[in-house]
Amino acid sequence: MSEDPTSLERDQVWSARSEGSVPAGVMLAVSRALLVASVASFAAMAPALGAAGEGLTLSDAWVPAAPEVGRDIPLLITIKNDTTAPEALMRVRCPIANFSERHTVDRGEGAPAMRSIPNIPIAAGSTLVLLPTAYHVMLLQTREPLEPGKRFTCTIVFQKAGSIETEVEVRKSP
Repeated sequence: MSEDPTSLERDQVWSARSEGSVPAGVMLAVSRALLVASVASFAAMAPALGAAGEGLTLSDAWVPAAPEVGRDIPLLITIKNDTTAPEALMRVRCPIANFSERHTVDRGEGAPAMRSIPNIPIAAGSTLVLLPTAYHVMLLQTREPLEPGKRFTCTIVFQKAGSIETEVEVRKSP
């Protein structure tokens, strides 16, 4: 004598209810409701999080020509912060250099000197031009000769905006 699978499943659900456990159908419905609520809350937060780089504009990125390998050269760039919050340049990764450092020029006693700093601040609603005589990023130990006209891409990492890629041009030094 064979049992009807439908009645067997129904009997298992009824016996599970009488034992105090939650039936599988109810668990599935609750799981779906939690998933929908999670997706909806994330979608609501997405505009607040913003896209990487939203409100920041990078332009005129360049480095001076360096025909010898192993040189240290400044990365010069214009960064416009159109947001209402301050930002900070935290790190730079470029394929043509082994390392990078953020610098400021200290004009204390004696001759001006470069000083390494943890980040480069960018005020809300401002434009910052990185220059060799002010804030700048040094690309250390170039990996290849850099002739005028060459182009490469660097990744600039900001505290709030995240990573932004920008094209950098090699120019003849003024």
